[in-house]
Amino acid sequence: MANPENTAPGANDETFDLLRNRIRDQFESLSPHLRRIARAALDKPNFIALNTIAVIAEEVQVQPSTLIRFSKEFGYSGFSELQRIFRHRLIEGAPVFREQVYQEQHSGDHPVDLTATLNGCVDAQIASLERIRHDINVRDLSAAVDMLQNAGHIYVAGLRRSRPIATYLAYGLNRLERQCSLLDFGGGMAEQQIANLQPRDVFFAIAFTPYTPAVVDIVRDANYRGHSIITMTDTASSPLAQNATISFFTDKETAGRFRPISGGICLVQAIIESLGERSFPA
Repeated sequence: MANPENTAPGANDETFDLLRNRIRDQFESLSPHLRRIARAALDKPNFIALNTIAVIAEEVQVQPSTLIRFSKEFGYSGFSELQRIFRHRLIEGAPVFREQVYQEQHSGDHPVDLTATLNGCVDAQIASLERIRHDINVRDLSAAVDMLQNAGHIYVAGLRRSRPIATYLAYGLNRLERQCSLLDFGGGMAEQQIANLQPRDVFFAIAFTPYTPAVVDIVRDANYRGHSIITMTDTASSPLAQNATISFFTDKETAGRFRPISGGICLVQAIIESLGERSFPA
């Protein structure tokens, strides 16, 4: 039975972003079978938009009736009504973005000003770095370095925009001869890696809006099991921050197609440098 507090605004009103936020907010209260559908809806919206109820049910390993129950849980009369939200995203959202890019690249009336573009990017990176200088709590930084120094093994997670930051952190930790692994989301082993965490191990997760559901789920799992977690995210309301031992907030900009990651890279470098100074004093 649908929760009246979570009833959809209406098939003509709700956007994919609103529905996605409601699914995230309700995720923990869903049954295991409904969570499978929720995870697929968050991770693979194109798959939900383009396939029949039978194909989706087989992929998610639930009964077709469970998809209908999931739809009603979120205030829709049936699955086809909910699926329409995913199809609108696919049909309307992607062409708008492509058209915007096309117009920017091919408009003879407004040629691209490469100097302005470069300067704008530089200014955004500098602003991100300045915020790091003023916003990061040095005591939290010291505590995080202590956790990493005493860790038996360090696991690092980050996808999409966070992936280069996570990769650079893992690179630095390996250079310092620390036992470190990037979570293997591509190979499907991330959940097993988290399940293998030992009491002295530390999990370092990175994600920014829109938070990658796979990373959010892994952080929650690690928190439920009582593990030490360091996160890098954008706000205190982030699901990563809410499940972390220590959180750092960087690269908070929400405007722009490609947002800075310089703050995150800088913070990672500071952590690596500090850990190196403790591990290999001059």
